[in-house]
Amino acid sequence: MGMGSTAGDTFGQILEAAKELFYEKGYENATTREITDRAGITKAAMYYHFRNKQEILYTICLQAADDLIGNMREAIAASRQEPGGDLRGQMRRILLSYANTYLKNKIFNKILLHDIEYLDEGKKRVILDKEKENVRQLRDFLEGLIERGALRPVNPTVMTFSLISTLHWLFFWYREGGPLTLEQVIDEIVDLFLFGSAAARPPAG
Repeated sequence: MGMGSTAGDTFGQILEAAKELFYEKGYENATTREITDRAGITKAAMYYHFRNKQEILYTICLQAADDLIGNMREAIAASRQEPGGDLRGQMRRILLSYANTYLKNKIFNKILLHDIEYLDEGKKRVILDKEKENVRQLRDFLEGLIERGALRPVNPTVMTFSLISTLHWLFFWYREGGPLTLEQVIDEIVDLFLFGSAAARPPAG
């Protein structure tokens, strides 16, 4: 640990270095030596914070999953405070919050696709349960809209996973700096979700 560094700084440096390396090389191919070299710390400093490489991976997953859950919870809570408000605006707030958080955590997305198998069963279950919690939050919100008559009575599970899957696929095709902003993409997704793709124009506002 260099002079002037704090324990908190070192903890964050390790995670940032590991995120970059796991994303670039994959968890299996990234070594603890490479992590410490990129973080600019000693191996002893790394082992002060983490017992092994798997614990680093688990911490990255936990932080990203908690970020997703917390941001969606806040967006849903804000939308519930205006139950008679603009439905399109409520959906836009929730989906944009989720998409922003999800795309920010590129390493977490890749881990869920490729590297989560390197976690032991207990740690893997914690991460997957957090994913389920996020799905449950959105499903409960959509069920509330159906009960109030704001959405037609479709299967809320199908509706929830359709939305979540659509947002997750942004990881594969959306590129920041391209012809569409993320806000424009979310506007299109919300309009498709609420109004379909028939020739009739959605109401303004």
